[in-house]
Amino acid sequence: MAKYYIQSGSVSFVVCANDAEGAALWAMHRVIDEKICDYEEQRLLDMWFEDEVDEEPIDGVPQAVPYEAMLEGLADFGEMIMISEIGVGRDEAGLLHTEDIFGQWRQLMQAVDRLFDQMG
Repeated sequence: MAKYYIQSGSVSFVVCANDAEGAALWAMHRVIDEKICDYEEQRLLDMWFEDEVDEEPIDGVPQAVPYEAMLEGLADFGEMIMISEIGVGRDEAGLLHTEDIFGQWRQLMQAVDRLFDQMG
């Protein structure tokens, strides 16, 4: 696996991946996962203090992923994701549309959701 420098908006990571696209996907997952953890922590506190938690499923969004947390994570990215094997601020390994990587991330999370559903 190669080491990639990822930069987009306020996001800046160094990750190991098989390719540049995989590195961008991994960085997106790390950012959104952090937001999900923050959201779930707040949700547990709300449930503890008996605040009403009302969530409607949204078509095309994995049920295990809170919509607000997903949008907060996505908002940290710029329009493009710069990928480099040399250093931050370069894009010789790739310049990808955030929207495309987000679409791939959603598909991956939907597949994981289906696997968990099948497992019972």
